[in-house]
Amino acid sequence: MITELDTRTLLAVLCMALALSSLALALLYRLHRSLPGPRDWAIGMVAISVGVGLLYWRNVIPPFWSIAVANALILVGHAFLVAGARRFLGQPVGWPLLATIVMVFCVPMTLYHNAPEAMGLRIISISFGMALLVFLGTWTIVRDSRFQLLNAHQAVAVLLALHGILNLARAAQTLLEPVLATDMLRLGPSTSTFFAWGILFFFGLTVGLAVMVTERLRDLLQDRLLKENAARCAAEAALQEQRNFLTMVSHEFRTPLGIMAASADLIACNLPADDKESAEELDRIHRASRRLGNLVEGCLADDWLESVSQSRRSGEFDVRTVLVELAKEYNVVLHASAEPIRVDADPYLLPIAFSALLDNACKYTATPEGVTLSCRQEGKTVKVAVRDDGPGIDPTEVSRLFEKYYRARRTQHKPGAGLGLHLVQRIVALHEGSVRLDQAHGTVFCVTLPVQEA
Repeated sequence: MITELDTRTLLAVLCMALALSSLALALLYRLHRSLPGPRDWAIGMVAISVGVGLLYWRNVIPPFWSIAVANALILVGHAFLVAGARRFLGQPVGWPLLATIVMVFCVPMTLYHNAPEAMGLRIISISFGMALLVFLGTWTIVRDSRFQLLNAHQAVAVLLALHGILNLARAAQTLLEPVLATDMLRLGPSTSTFFAWGILFFFGLTVGLAVMVTERLRDLLQDRLLKENAARCAAEAALQEQRNFLTMVSHEFRTPLGIMAASADLIACNLPADDKESAEELDRIHRASRRLGNLVEGCLADDWLESVSQSRRSGEFDVRTVLVELAKEYNVVLHASAEPIRVDADPYLLPIAFSALLDNACKYTATPEGVTLSCRQEGKTVKVAVRDDGPGIDPTEVSRLFEKYYRARRTQHKPGAGLGLHLVQRIVALHEGSVRLDQAHGTVFCVTLPVQEA
């Protein structure tokens, strides 16, 4: 009676362990649906869990369900575990072989499920079937290239091999010693030991399969990092070649542009005053030379900004002092307080941004007096505004205003490369600031920068 209680208790614990393993593998599949294998493992563990549950309710439910169906589900579950391992390792599943093994070893249990005297035959059949299946799983893992010492593949292979050996030992014991009992729960210590091993085996197998998935994800991540690093190196090499080519072409353009401009100036000096047609053509040459020159300078400036954007210089910078100098250079009115306003900035980059905004304003303003410059501190920020009374920007084009090489339709007649505002935004962003367009009263570009704390 004590043996029966212990065996039944172990069987109940095995049912709970299998239910937890089924839940864990189902969650594993849900988290990693793209990986082959976890779905089959979850199905297999659920099948084994249901089969063992039917065994537990022996003498309560009909023998066909508690013997034939239960053992068939256990074999099917083992087959799915092997199939999952084959899928996971990228090998052919071999469903015909697995299905043949399951059907062959299910025959005795189906034919003799209602024959108490055939208990030994059923034990031999289920034991040989499980042993053959787990040995297939062991061979699948061992021959895989990822089978190395001290990894989850080795642990799972060892567990499967032990499970197969114990099943063979159980079958051999049944062959050598006649089974006198007609109830599985009365077979004695060997059955209790087998159930105890089952608890340890399925728990260890679930952990091993989860670690195998973790190792696969680690390997996939490493491969992706290697590929991305190789792609990054290739992209950097291509970008460097592009920069070198752009620099070479830009420098080569300067010489013929200079010759064109000098020749045009020389012709203009010797041109008769009444030759208006030739003067217009020379003016077109000058405009085209300036436009192409601006494009070359803009490309070089953008390339240079790319090279310094990762490591800008940092230092104390008085915004008001620089704006006073720029206001004098562009002959515009500056509205600012007398106190210095200090920011942490690159002393070379930031003036370029302000100069580009002033250059744009002077280029597109309706009248020279329409450009104004203002600077004021608001809390922990300083706001620099450049205003002009030009035609403004079409609202439909505002979203693309800071794109590289983009030029608004209203500015097509003016020389430029569409790089000025792009450079302004890049430089301001490097200083953790922002630039925005306000057209409520004229055209105003407002730059906001953090003030250096004392």
